[in-house]
Amino acid sequence: MAQPLGEKHCAELFKALADQTRLKILHTLFETPKCVSDLEQALHLAQSHVSHHLKVLKTSGLIESRRDGQRICYALHPHVRDTLSQTRREKLDLGCCEVTFRR
Repeated sequence: MAQPLGEKHCAELFKALADQTRLKILHTLFETPKCVSDLEQALHLAQSHVSHHLKVLKTSGLIESRRDGQRICYALHPHVRDTLSQTRREKLDLGCCEVTFRR
């Protein structure tokens, strides 16, 4: 279980998660890192739309990025990845609460 978070940090995480597209992006990154173009295709969204939501998730500390040539790829931040349920990989322990993704 993650260390309990303060109310302010918890509220910031909820702001980042309070969007359907961001939840879909986060869930898509559960299995493997993805580049922007991969996310565009998987979610059927424009690059600008995907990039906006990735910025919010990255600012909140839920994901991280790395450059792969000219592409930028995104993955769950290691502390987030470590909170995933080891069996089903569908539950995040944010320290203030748990979020379960259902298929």
